[in-house]
Amino acid sequence: MHRHADDAPPYEHPPQTATPAAEAQAGTIALRADADALPERLRISERHLHIDPFSGIAGDMFLAALLDLRHDADAELRQIDAAMRGLELDDPYELSIQRVQRCGVGGLDLKVKTQHHHPHTEGDAGHHQHHLHVGYTEIMAMVDKLRDAQQLSPRCVERATRVVTALADAEARVHGTTREAIHFHEVGAVDSIVDMLGSVLALERLSIDTVTCGPVPMSRGYVKCDHGLMPVPAPATAYLLQGVPTVGVDRTGELVTPTGAALLAGLVDAFVPAPPMTLNGVGYGAGDREDPLVPNLLRVFLGTPTKAKPASPQSIDKRFPRGATTLV
Repeated sequence: MHRHADDAPPYEHPPQTATPAAEAQAGTIALRADADALPERLRISERHLHIDPFSGIAGDMFLAALLDLRHDADAELRQIDAAMRGLELDDPYELSIQRVQRCGVGGLDLKVKTQHHHPHTEGDAGHHQHHLHVGYTEIMAMVDKLRDAQQLSPRCVERATRVVTALADAEARVHGTTREAIHFHEVGAVDSIVDMLGSVLALERLSIDTVTCGPVPMSRGYVKCDHGLMPVPAPATAYLLQGVPTVGVDRTGELVTPTGAALLAGLVDAFVPAPPMTLNGVGYGAGDREDPLVPNLLRVFLGTPTKAKPASPQSIDKRFPRGATTLV
């Protein structure tokens, strides 16, 4: 059972003083904000998203979880789909969602079905497919086109730029080249472009001001890529997770995909426990693989940050003495 957020108010666009793409080229956009500055940003934040990747994260799982925050996920998906139709991607695609269960917990499963390939299954470890490849420059041109067509805010364009640039830099590091020369292989396919840009649009339409994330699980095993078998996490994913709190789990298969890691690198303000907030909504995005032990789901919490100073442990102990079983 889910509690859904009300429709978000329109976001007021501040004046754009710099081009995020140009800033990224110059290396002036940090992939993650300083966690010490987060309390101040939360104080002025009206809508906060906390990501709980207890079973990992993939691009389709993140977009599905954001859609699950809405009362009418199908209508929201149609709005996001319509916004991206002007990108004229080489491989036509169809988007669909359905409600599924993973270990008895319900969530939304997002499918990106392309004309020449099977439905996208990024959240299914070890089942990457061959797709049409595009590079960093082409995807950034799509971001610019989306900005102009949809009158996107500077915040939205900056987030998209950070995600795409983070992924390009990680892939370039793996292959010993530059972001401009890289072709993303699986993560540059139509489905992953839709996951990345669709997620950024969904965040903006929810008027999310700040984003935090809990520890990211690290599994083991191998994943099949264009270059053969790669260790889990995949090389690009490992680079993207540098500086991110992780926790080792005794599970095999890919729990964090390159696109999922790029979304974390580009969108998360700080990797911390969930901050104090009034909870307004909970969303679940499903991966395609069935895991008999752990629900293959990504959970997100939408809330309003608590403006008051959090109570100290001492004051909590006075109100609720240790050993008390009833809260009055």
